[in-house]
Amino acid sequence: MRSMPRRRRPRAYLADTVYERLRHAILEREFDPGEPLTEQDLSHRFGVSRTPVREALAKLERDRLVRVVPKKGAFVRTVSHDDIRELYQLREALEPLAIRLAAPRLDADELGGFEVRLRELKSRGPRLTYTEVRALGDEFHGYLVKQAGNAKLTDILEGIRQQIRSVWTMSMLAPRRVQGLVHEHLAMISALKRGDVRAAERLMVGHVRRVRESIFRLLN
Repeated sequence: MRSMPRRRRPRAYLADTVYERLRHAILEREFDPGEPLTEQDLSHRFGVSRTPVREALAKLERDRLVRVVPKKGAFVRTVSHDDIRELYQLREALEPLAIRLAAPRLDADELGGFEVRLRELKSRGPRLTYTEVRALGDEFHGYLVKQAGNAKLTDILEGIRQQIRSVWTMSMLAPRRVQGLVHEHLAMISALKRGDVRAAERLMVGHVRRVRESIFRLLN
């Protein structure tokens, strides 16, 4: 019995797959800022032709994760000091707004769940890793933005987070910042549980500023 020939995956599907995998690799800093991304190397890496790679790079350029230079190729986008300053100015304004909009919709049990998990991380002391804190911190911020119920705000903040994610982990490399991040999130949850939304907003502003300052200290 003759076997049926394997159906080739549609090119659009391949381009989407390459885009998602390459985007993940860039955000996880598997490539250095400014590192060239050649179509040939990426074709070998992902086992595809150059066409879906080219389409994925074009999409990543629109996401501002890749910079395409005519006649020179594609490069991992470098986040400048000005980029970081401007993006964190936006975060400083928009993250507290997310808290303000989300506050009436927050569930006490869900907040309590985040509190329990953060306290478990805190109890680990020096054994606590930045990857654990980052994952839970991302989840908490995402929860607040989702509960805010504003699709435009969600899109803007997600775009900002994508652009700064490559340098955001640097903020955790500063001494005592891992435990500091846990403490800052617990303080916000405590304020929200007692209904003090303004205090939670102020705590969010302080949190965003400290992250920005930690990044600048390590870059300078």
